[in-house]
Amino acid sequence: MDVPDVVLKVWDKYRLPENVRRHCLKVAEVALKIANKLKDEYEIDFEALKLGALLHDIGRAITHGIEHFVYTGEILRKEGFDEKVVKIAEKHFSCGITKEEAKRLGIDVDRDFMPETIEEKIVCMADNLVKGDKEVTFDDFMKRLEELKEKYPETAWFTERTIERALKLKEELKL
Repeated sequence: MDVPDVVLKVWDKYRLPENVRRHCLKVAEVALKIANKLKDEYEIDFEALKLGALLHDIGRAITHGIEHFVYTGEILRKEGFDEKVVKIAEKHFSCGITKEEAKRLGIDVDRDFMPETIEEKIVCMADNLVKGDKEVTFDDFMKRLEELKEKYPETAWFTERTIERALKLKEELKL
């Protein structure tokens, strides 16, 4: 996949680790594959989708914590990206997260990060269908969520919400 110069410059400027770059490339690949299946039903901005997917984890240059999506938005706004691309990138976490859920998880935000546009939903789902730099099945993603529920019972409530949202998203995206 051709990576636009603007993406490479941001990756380099923030010293995004190579493994995260490979992950972003695979997420972009999966997102474009999903978008191509849906292009007759939805008007999809493929350029914004690709940029959002390639940049969705730029916040990992600052932290690998769950709050990385907040930093992603901050970085992309600072770098002057179009708000559409920023929202695609920053709303990728899990299957969305509300302001209240984020606060309960210890993330101080003043708004929701729920995917709303088709591009936001596609990148959100594509990220869940990539582990490292390998594409996985939706069933693999569900199994991972079940494992997280057992491993981290204190956040099982959020994992349950993620499962519900993922199933709705899967249906909406016809996966």
